[in-house]
Amino acid sequence: MVFIFIMHVLPVALTPKRILLIGAGRVAAQKARALLDSDCEIAVIARSIRDPFFLAAFPHPLHLRAFAPDDARGWDIVIDATGDRTLSKRLWERRKALGYWLNCVDIPEYCDFYFGATYRNHDLCVSVSTGGASPRYAQRIRDLIAATLPERDTVFYRELRESRKSERKQVENRGQTGKVFLIGCGPGSREQLTLKALKTLKFLDVALIDALVGREIVELLPEDCRRIDVSKRKGCQQFPQETINAMMLDHARQGFRVGRLKGGDPLVFGRLFEEATFLSRHGVALEIMNGISAFLSGCLAGGITPTLRDYSAGALVVSAHLRETRFNSDWIPLLKDFPYTLIVLMAHSFAGKIREAAQNAGVPLDIPAAFVSKIDSPGQTTVIGTLEKLETMARHCDKPAILVIGKAVAKALEMPHTGKRITL
Repeated sequence: MVFIFIMHVLPVALTPKRILLIGAGRVAAQKARALLDSDCEIAVIARSIRDPFFLAAFPHPLHLRAFAPDDARGWDIVIDATGDRTLSKRLWERRKALGYWLNCVDIPEYCDFYFGATYRNHDLCVSVSTGGASPRYAQRIRDLIAATLPERDTVFYRELRESRKSERKQVENRGQTGKVFLIGCGPGSREQLTLKALKTLKFLDVALIDALVGREIVELLPEDCRRIDVSKRKGCQQFPQETINAMMLDHARQGFRVGRLKGGDPLVFGRLFEEATFLSRHGVALEIMNGISAFLSGCLAGGITPTLRDYSAGALVVSAHLRETRFNSDWIPLLKDFPYTLIVLMAHSFAGKIREAAQNAGVPLDIPAAFVSKIDSPGQTTVIGTLEKLETMARHCDKPAILVIGKAVAKALEMPHTGKRITL
């Protein structure tokens, strides 16, 4: 007999079975809730009802009496939820003669099968089992799986995409445009992707992808989604902004759902204004989605509280990089008697220039500073020092990185952090 996991938390055969549940307490109620999802014939035998669930929501035969040895005859599956080891042993010894599969709750040695912690989403069913050793751990794994899976299963998406192809042909025939989604993909891992972004990725026909979008996020795209790398790296722009704009417009006019995938949050130095206004001027439907900005995620990773009371009255976010790789130093004079935390993006390559400009502007070089690099990745590193040591700090980490400057940085040493941390 071949068994597969298709029900809520119970492995059952390919055809409906007759199931006997013994007991009507709290544990038995948990099993009963699972059984309600099945098409099986179910009955309960118990001395008394110790959980109100049975009275309120169990529409199957319930026999209030002591269990007799012959009561197990004629059933395909017997579940003993009484906790009575003597009864469990007797059921185990007679199971082959009477032809039933047995599960004695919390007694693994008297089980032919184990209950799994199962997540069900329409036709998709994922079940996790620890072989009866740790049901709560299996439930935790089940919940983690449920949190990362999309709202619908892959069969649904396959059918949806076939429907989308048909819709797209109709749109093309009518000369209508598709839609563009400007999606903030966060600092890198899918764990920090918003649920809205996760759902949207599954519908895309075309994706224009920036360099800082995590690989595991790109892997969430449908197999037939066209993926175009439009990375802008320092000193190398294969696709100028005008070309990217034209690509989005061209694909939208073909009726496609176009995703513009950006690292972090598109509102933070993400060329959002240029792209959104261009598409609006050309009548293209547009939807914008925030992402977790690298500067927020990086501060958390490094244990830095940028608005720490008594140390910082606020936070200011600037960029050290201008167009054509030019260094932006306009913000450096602000560091003199600065009551805030300054967060500088794209600063790693300019560490030496920042230190030099600060010294020339009369900024004290003993101000605490930190680089947080490779945010939300296995190589994540925080290097804490001062403005005086910026070049040395940069050599201890890699790009991409954020630079955090201010008195609040010194207090990071008292805070928990993630990844590697170096203090100079």
